[in-house]
Amino acid sequence: MFSNWTLLLISGVYVGLLFIIAIHGERRPLPERHRHWQPVIYALALAVYCSSWTFYGAVGTAARSDLGFLPIYLGPILMLLFGWKLMERVVRISQEQRIVSIADFLSSRYGRMPGLAALVTLLALVAAIPYLSLQYTAVAMSVEVLAALPERPSLLADPALYVALILALFAILFGTRRTDATEHHRGLVLAVAMESLVKLMAFTALGLFAIWHLPGSGNVPARIVHAGQTVLTQGWPGSVVAQTLIAALAILCLPRQFHVAVVECQDVADMRPARWLFGGYLLLFSLLVLPIGLASTALFSGHNIAPDSYVLALPMYFDNETLALAVFLGGFSAATGMVLMASITLATMVSNDLVMPVLLRLRGHRVARAAINREVLWVRRIAILMLAMLGVAYHRAVQGHGSLAEYGLLAFAAVAQFAPALIGGLLWRGASRYGAIAGTLTGALIWAYTLFLPSLVHSGWLGWQHWLEAGPFGIHWLRPEQLFALSGWDKLTHGVFWSLLANIGVFLLVSMRWRPRLREYLLAGSFLDPHDRRESPVGTGWAGNLFGSDLLALAERIVGERTARRAFADYHRSQNRHWEPEANADRALMQFTERLLASAIGADSARLTLTSALRGAGLELGEVVNLLDHAGQEMRFNREILTTTLENISQAVSVVDAELRLVTWNQQYQQMFDYPDHLLHVGRPIADLIRWNAEHGEMGEGDAETFIQRRIAHLAAGTAHVFERTRASGQVIEMRGRALPGGGYVTTFSDITAYKQAEHALREANETLEQRVEQRTREAEAAQQSKTRFLAAVSHDLLQPLNAARLFTSALRESPDMAEQQRLAGRVDASLRAAEDLLDGLLDISRLDANELKPDVQPLDAAELLQELAHQYAPIAHKRGLQLRVFAAEKTFVQSDRRLLRRALQNFIANAMRYTRSGGVLLTARKRGEDIVLQVWDTGVGIHTHHMQQIFEEFRRFAQPGQGERGLGLGLSICQRIARTLDHPLEVHSRIGHGSLFAIRVPRAEPIPPLPTTIPATASGLVGLKVLSVDNDPDILDGMRALLARWQVDVACAASVDDALAVQARHQPDVLLVDYHLHDRIDGLALIALLREAAGRPLPAVLLTGDGSAPVKHGARSSGVTLLTKPLKPASLRAFLAAQRG
Repeated sequence: MFSNWTLLLISGVYVGLLFIIAIHGERRPLPERHRHWQPVIYALALAVYCSSWTFYGAVGTAARSDLGFLPIYLGPILMLLFGWKLMERVVRISQEQRIVSIADFLSSRYGRMPGLAALVTLLALVAAIPYLSLQYTAVAMSVEVLAALPERPSLLADPALYVALILALFAILFGTRRTDATEHHRGLVLAVAMESLVKLMAFTALGLFAIWHLPGSGNVPARIVHAGQTVLTQGWPGSVVAQTLIAALAILCLPRQFHVAVVECQDVADMRPARWLFGGYLLLFSLLVLPIGLASTALFSGHNIAPDSYVLALPMYFDNETLALAVFLGGFSAATGMVLMASITLATMVSNDLVMPVLLRLRGHRVARAAINREVLWVRRIAILMLAMLGVAYHRAVQGHGSLAEYGLLAFAAVAQFAPALIGGLLWRGASRYGAIAGTLTGALIWAYTLFLPSLVHSGWLGWQHWLEAGPFGIHWLRPEQLFALSGWDKLTHGVFWSLLANIGVFLLVSMRWRPRLREYLLAGSFLDPHDRRESPVGTGWAGNLFGSDLLALAERIVGERTARRAFADYHRSQNRHWEPEANADRALMQFTERLLASAIGADSARLTLTSALRGAGLELGEVVNLLDHAGQEMRFNREILTTTLENISQAVSVVDAELRLVTWNQQYQQMFDYPDHLLHVGRPIADLIRWNAEHGEMGEGDAETFIQRRIAHLAAGTAHVFERTRASGQVIEMRGRALPGGGYVTTFSDITAYKQAEHALREANETLEQRVEQRTREAEAAQQSKTRFLAAVSHDLLQPLNAARLFTSALRESPDMAEQQRLAGRVDASLRAAEDLLDGLLDISRLDANELKPDVQPLDAAELLQELAHQYAPIAHKRGLQLRVFAAEKTFVQSDRRLLRRALQNFIANAMRYTRSGGVLLTARKRGEDIVLQVWDTGVGIHTHHMQQIFEEFRRFAQPGQGERGLGLGLSICQRIARTLDHPLEVHSRIGHGSLFAIRVPRAEPIPPLPTTIPATASGLVGLKVLSVDNDPDILDGMRALLARWQVDVACAASVDDALAVQARHQPDVLLVDYHLHDRIDGLALIALLREAAGRPLPAVLLTGDGSAPVKHGARSSGVTLLTKPLKPASLRAFLAAQRG
């Protein structure tokens, strides 16, 4: 015994191997040198026909009735022997027509009728549910036998559920990857072929085991002979005939079998060897069934063992677990192969013939192709899952009711209803779409009434037992299992007889009553037997009974002998062909003859005359239409080109004939004059349109009739003209008219309103040019004055901290007190920081005005940004006794540049701190529509209304509380420029004595997944780090040496390129600090390259410069050098050095 989880694990591993085989088949198609294996793979794939029914159920049937199992093998073998040409023709037609399913085949044969395809799909779905259920039942039964599970386990303990889900996943992965269902699923076919090989090997091993190793099996040959003698003396029972018939039809009509045999056939030539291989496969299976069944009956007769489980019970009886496991995998292969192919085929039919037509009709076909492809694939995937769940539900509902064979035969009888329309459409040109749909629908209804309904009653799904016994409403002769009082037959034979009889009868009667339409009649030609249809004369080599001399004689009777002969001679001369009167007439000669006749008697009479001649030559109606309609198609094509051209030009166009009647026009013409649809038609007198225009004010003031007559006279004279008209709406139209050769007149109407407006604007511009020059001069002078004031303010504000620093430095030199020196040094540092901040602000303003700062807009968490700013300003707030709070929902994402947005908010917060005496500052993020408004509230002194616009000017500062440092007057100006750069609107609200609100409005963004957190490396200190500093300014070198020495860095300095190379050789530095402008033979970047080359490794390097231009930045980035701008921030330098030791 095996545990159920062991069996499921083995099944999972087996499916995994199939996955590998399928992937291999998809990625590595069969090489050309191994092409001879393709028919073998194709034949094994065809063996998907042998499902778990033929694996388990056939033995159970043999145990009950000896040769009762034979029809399911005999039917396909007979079809392969005698109907293979029909199958080959179906394959060839399907490949020519790019047919993807049996529903598509029938729809294409009968005039591409969507209703027929939908009906076939629905019936296939209904038939598939019991058949899928059969496979799940077989798998569940095999697990129950090997693992001794209860007969009706719970849903979660039912192996069928997990098998269904695994196979559904398999089908989705390998059957719904592409929307083109005509593409071959090489990997899936290879996996199915492997399954067929596994089930054959397992069944063969069991058959040999039964024949040669079981006691009492020596009488098996005698039993076979006895069964054969019974058939010969008593004849085949009716049930065998019915089962053989529907089994033969199943080879063509089962959707999965049609898919494998037709769609997955890579070459029609593979059909011939494959039919012998597949036939041999079925023959070997059938020869092994009876010995296994007879031997199992001898062992298990009288035991409480279901005959369908004999295949597994036999090796278990002898404790041969290896063989039992092999048989289990064989049965599992039989079930999985059928489920995979059936699921993929039915999912394709559902998407193509049921769901997508409805979706496209509802949307009016206004869907992009990529979107349709995605929807098709998702519909197929959902359909596969739904089929799996419905199959499991049916399996659990009917579990324990009926044998596996009953489920299979029920499905065979259902799909057999496709056969009359399919075979009739291949053999009979008179078969019509109405006959096909009526016959199929009638057969399906009788199948449902006589077979499907009783199966539901017997399984307990329906409590309509009285219908089976007394008929509906007590009508005895309508009993489903004895329809029209026909008794003595088994249920299957009875249902198959009535359903197919009604199907065929209705198909023939309706087709004869409602004959095929012309389109359907013509489409049928490509489906008919080649021996029953003549070659179409559309090719140039038509070998019919009509010769060139016949066409010449026909032309002579109508246009005259001399004219006809001269025309025929000229035609052949132009074609570089020798005139052979007794040669077969080709299509080009027939079309030339038609045109020649049309020149004398008109096109309609010419076509009628030539049609009569062709009919006399033995052509069918379809051939005549195909031949002569080509010329009509050329004429229509030429007209379509003309129409397409007219519709794709911007001008409105109208054309009248010599009688001044409308011949053609385009859509722009109708739209320009707003003509109603009924007013425009071929033959409409142009006077009616001119009168309509006059009545609607298009002609301006004056007598309308006078204008109409003048316009008509102008057209009749055929003189060219150009005229401009200004309509009441202000639109200006230019009309150009020209006479046509042979009579008629063409007029174009162009909307030149924009051109006239531009002309008017240019005229006005010339007239007001002097005024605008004066205006620009005043603006330039105002800008110059603003610049002068700006520079004066900059000079004053920049000199102030520098002057203070100078005074503090003087005091520092004269002070002997160490504490006083420290205080003065701090004041010097503060003054220099103020100057540095001022220069940074001016630099930012310059970059923003010059559009040098390119925003890096990305999603960012605004709440996190506000929290960071709150932590940054918390010490300042605490020092000043202010409360600093943040109110923002977590994960509030916005779309902006983090650095620029942070800078703007920093300026808002700094101002709020500076102008607030008591209370606090509140940072908030509020949703407003599709945006997030980031706000900074304060309880400060407020801003006067008349100062609202001035606060954004450079160096504009107002009264502020005594505490805190004095601002530079650049913060809000920078904020305004940042907001303009980022396209983020600013908001300002203030009340004197209550406080102010500064806000910036930022677009919302979708949340971004959190990045994996990393633990930063801890710095190991800078002690012993060797640094080479290169600068041509000795003071900067001294300052750098003093700064780095305080950090215990081993620093060496050089003032020139040669010094640097010499120091590098001695000092062997770890890090390079190099100024860009060295005023030497090379710049700093080139020196870094030399120093790295001398060191033999890419030393970490910093380029120090006050030049922040794009070329310098690009050069540093491409060289892998870190760029730090002057004035240098010690914190930035320390962070870089720490990173090199971190």
